Amino acid sequence: MSVAPILEEKLMEFPEVEYTLSRIGRAEIGGDPEPVNNIEIYIGLKPVSEWTSAKNRVELQGLMEEKLEQFPGLLLNFSQPIATRVDELLSGVKAQLAIKLFGPELDMLASKGQEIEAAIKQIDGARDVALEQIAGEAQLVIKPKRQQLSRFGFSVGDVMEVVKNGIGGVSAGQIINGNERYDIYVRIEEKYRDNQEAIADLRIQSPTGAWVRLGDIATVSFESGPPQVRRDDVQRRVVIQANVQGRDMGSVVSDIRAVIDSKVDLPAGYSVVIGGQFENQQRAQQRLSVVVPLSLALIALLLYFAFGSVGQAMLILVNVPLAVIGGIFSLYISGQYLSVPSSVGFITLFGVAVLNGVVMVESINQLVKDGIDTSKAVFDGAVSRLRPVLMTAITSALGLIPMLMSNGVGAEIQRPLASVIVGGLVTATLLTLFVLPVLYAWFSKAKIKDLRD
Repeated sequence: MSVAPILEEKLMEFPEVEYTLSRIGRAEIGGDPEPVNNIEIYIGLKPVSEWTSAKNRVELQGLMEEKLEQFPGLLLNFSQPIATRVDELLSGVKAQLAIKLFGPELDMLASKGQEIEAAIKQIDGARDVALEQIAGEAQLVIKPKRQQLSRFGFSVGDVMEVVKNGIGGVSAGQIINGNERYDIYVRIEEKYRDNQEAIADLRIQSPTGAWVRLGDIATVSFESGPPQVRRDDVQRRVVIQANVQGRDMGSVVSDIRAVIDSKVDLPAGYSVVIGGQFENQQRAQQRLSVVVPLSLALIALLLYFAFGSVGQAMLILVNVPLAVIGGIFSLYISGQYLSVPSSVGFITLFGVAVLNGVVMVESINQLVKDGIDTSKAVFDGAVSRLRPVLMTAITSALGLIPMLMSNGVGAEIQRPLASVIVGGLVTATLLTLFVLPVLYAWFSKAKIKDLRD
C-alpha cells in the first residue's frame, strides 16, 4: 500500500495526466484472477491536443515506463480496463501474450523461466516482457525435531497446534452489530510473532508435565519461498507475459516459439504453451476459415438462382479477389496487420463488391434482352451503371472515414475494419467498371443466347 501513492505521485508529474486512482489487491468475486499483491492505477488523460510530452499514447506509455522503472521488483504493464479484463479471463495475466512454462519443480521453473524471458526480450516487437514473481517471499518455517519430540512425549500435531493458535490465531467468539458479525481472534502480540527468537522461546508443556522451549523441539527459521504456487490443469506453471507492438501477433509468436526451441533446453516433463490474445485470435481465425468460404458459397448459390447462369455467378464473384487486392494493399500502406476486425471487414467488403457486380451485370443483361448488340450493350450498360456504382462506393467510404482516422479508445478495432473496406472499395469499384464489362461476353455466352431467344 505504501508503493501506490509514490507511483501516483510520479505519474502526476506528467502534464498530460489529469488524475490517478489506485486499486490495491483484488475483489472477492471469481472474475478477478490477479494475485493479492496487485496494484491497478487508473490514469485520466487530458485531450490529445493538450499533450506536450508525447504525440500519442505509445510515446507517453514509454515515458511513463521509463520513469517507473526506477522501482526494482515491479512488473509493469500498460493496458486499458476492458482489455485488461479480457486478457485476465483468457490467460490469467494482464498482457496480450502469456508464455506458460509447465513443470514439476519450482526451482527449475524459475531457472528456465528466466532463460525464456531473456530470450524473448531480444525479439523485435515484444514489449513489457516480464517473468512473474515466483520467489522472494519471506516465510516462517518451523520443522519439528522428531527425536526431541519423542523424548518429551510430544506429537507433531501438538507442536503445530501451538504454532497455529499462537501465530495464526484462534476464534474466541463474535461481535454482533445489527446484522453484521465479526469474529474475535486471539493470538500472540505482533512484536513476538515477527521475532524469530521470541517464537523459538515459546513455552510448551509436555504430556509428562515438563515445560520446554519451542526452539528445543523444532527448528524455527525465516526462509525465502514462493508467494503463490499457480497451476493450470493440475500442473505447476510460471508465466512470462509480453505485449506486441510494431508487428503482427502471429509473426511474433512464431519467433517466440523458434527462439525457445533453439536457445532454451527444457528437461523432460517441462513444456511451453502460448496463450492470451493469440490463443483467442487462433480460435477466431479457425471459425473465420469456415465462415468465409461458407459465405462465398451461399453468395454463389443465390447468384445462380438470381441469374440462372453459373457463368454469370462466377463473373460477379470475380469482384471478390478484386476487392481483396485493395483491402490487403490498404493494410500494407497503413502499417496494420491481418486481424479479426480486418477479417470481418473483408466479409463486409465482399457484400458491397458483389452488389456492384449484380447491378452492372443486370443492366447489361437487360440491354442484351432488348436486342442490342452485345458489344454496345456492354458499353452502354457500363456507362449507365457508372453513377450508381460510384455513389454506392463513395457513400460507403465516406461513412467510414471517421473510423479510419480514429486514434482514441477502440481505434485498434475500428481502423483495421475501416481500412479494409475503404481500400477494397477503391479497387473493387474501379475494376468493376472496367474488368467486368471486358469479361462479360466470355462468361455469359450461354446466358446471352437464352436472353436473345
